[in-house]
Amino acid sequence: MLFNLFGKKEEEPGDRIFADKVYISSEAKMNACLQLSKDQPETLFIAWFTDTARKYKDFFIQNGLGESSITEARLIHTALLQNHIPVFLEHYPLHSKEIALVENWPQKKMLVYSAMDDPLFKHFGSDKMIPFIQLLGIKKSEAIEHAYVTQSIIKGQQKIADRVSIEQSANSQAEWMERNLGM
Repeated sequence: MLFNLFGKKEEEPGDRIFADKVYISSEAKMNACLQLSKDQPETLFIAWFTDTARKYKDFFIQNGLGESSITEARLIHTALLQNHIPVFLEHYPLHSKEIALVENWPQKKMLVYSAMDDPLFKHFGSDKMIPFIQLLGIKKSEAIEHAYVTQSIIKGQQKIADRVSIEQSANSQAEWMERNLGM
């Protein structure tokens, strides 16, 4: 667009790949993923961290579903996506790594399920926002979804990227935050 009436910078193409569903708690997020798996069995849940994958596999098994619909990002390849709808179980703290994984995927829009108590969100003070969100009447089982939420997450990831010079790998999001940001 040559002219933007409000002077806002247009989104980068990579910024529109993800759509976020943010829940107040991890428990609510897990239950939403479980329900999605029941409603859409073709969903393939992708975890960035080994601990997340294990936690969801255990949860799905406890609730009578198989663990085959859950995989780790490091194990994914485009053939695995055939006849599946990819849904991420969390954000990776670095947006560039997310984009690098999905840039050649046939899907142009992917959901990311997150929770306000995820370490990535806690890093930006989500603990202080939870009471306010509840005051607005949003139920624990409801997701917060909006393009501004996704944009805010991306901006947060970029702030993290500015602080990380050499990335240290980890088995969980919390461990990643500790190793790379000293939290």
